[in-house]
Amino acid sequence: MNLFDVIENARVKASEATNKYLAENGEQPFNCGFAWVVVKGVRGIKADVLKSVGFTKRYDGPGLSLWNPSGSFTQDMSAKMAGAREFADALSEVGIDAYAQCRLD
Repeated sequence: MNLFDVIENARVKASEATNKYLAENGEQPFNCGFAWVVVKGVRGIKADVLKSVGFTKRYDGPGLSLWNPSGSFTQDMSAKMAGAREFADALSEVGIDAYAQCRLD
């Protein structure tokens, strides 16, 4: 499986996780925030591929980040975080150092 396929699979998993969270918990009105995936230690072609699908240079340290990987329009930070975790896990499964982060708005 190439990296583009891994990323597409990660997006699907992130979307499913976000939707599952919302179906089980509803959108929490006082939980507005953001979630994203951080990737560190990638260079060369891997970094180029990640940038081509939306990852950008982190403003707060080394590595790349992708905001709201599930693509959900919800404002619920916990729902977005569920998707970000799934996305990061999918990248980690193929040896990419990835993890999810979030913050309230």
